Amino acid sequence: MINVKFNSLLSGQIQEFIKFKSDFGHDYEKQTYHLKSFDDYCLRYFPQEKTLNKEMVLGWATLRPNEGINGFKSRLCTIRQFGKYLALKERDTYILPDGLKGGKIPLPLYVFLEFDLQNFFIYVDNMEHTERSSVRHLVAPMMFRYMYCCGLRPKEARVLQRSDVNLDTGRIFIRESKHHKERIVYARPDLMQMTKQYLPIISSIFPDCPVLFPDRDGKMYSYHSQQYLFNHCRKMSGIHGNGTNEPNLYSFRHTFATYRIYQWFKEGKDLATCLPRLGAYMGHEDYRSTLYYLHFVPQIFTEMSGFNMEQFSHIIPEVEVHE
Repeated sequence: MINVKFNSLLSGQIQEFIKFKSDFGHDYEKQTYHLKSFDDYCLRYFPQEKTLNKEMVLGWATLRPNEGINGFKSRLCTIRQFGKYLALKERDTYILPDGLKGGKIPLPLYVFLEFDLQNFFIYVDNMEHTERSSVRHLVAPMMFRYMYCCGLRPKEARVLQRSDVNLDTGRIFIRESKHHKERIVYARPDLMQMTKQYLPIISSIFPDCPVLFPDRDGKMYSYHSQQYLFNHCRKMSGIHGNGTNEPNLYSFRHTFATYRIYQWFKEGKDLATCLPRLGAYMGHEDYRSTLYYLHFVPQIFTEMSGFNMEQFSHIIPEVEVHE
């Protein structure tokens, strides 16, 4: 369990809830940080409140400046589950309605332009060494390349083991994916060549660490540490968002999918045939999650390619943001 200190009058109930989830085998790292943020919110605005009430929850369930839709929905889902847990324990509580999900808020996914990607990887390939971490400058170029080149979710990159990667075939075993499903992906030869150069160096520093991308202590990156590293690298690369449309760890995955679809379009491939393959590669449970990326191909490439969105209008549903 993550060692986080809670300070509001709801702190005991929050800790009980996290233990309840952990005892049932749930990975609750990101949600724990949501609950820590909620605890700080309660301490500031409801310092005398001992129950989860409606005013408190609805005040929390508002979109923050620069917050992405997936992060917003994740926060709401966490506080909804907390309310249901308290109701299960027969405590006075307010449960956020299931219909309040934020899915209709028109926030587009962030897709990197080629220029931004070049600047990002130029920086991480030449980033400064620090006394606090002997491996950050080694891990960042590789971890973020895996996320971009293979379309990985942030957690899928964090939990990668050295044994999950076959350097000869490019076969990568993705464990503990979304919905606890596993899958196999294949990576480019040049990424495998970089991995062959990277592994002996990282192994000499942490010889007994099975994780492919260790943190400064030779352990698996936490969600918070991975997010901090990304924010540092993208700011140093001069990459900034626009309003609420900010680049985040999932932007590599969204860029991978959007560029792949555009490349198939240029090659004259049948997208109706290719998109299910892309969905399987990315581990999408719902075909609509893959179709959603079609919305962003013309947005990114219309001026340079004359992409005609109308030719695909019959297969693109109006859907909420799916990851």
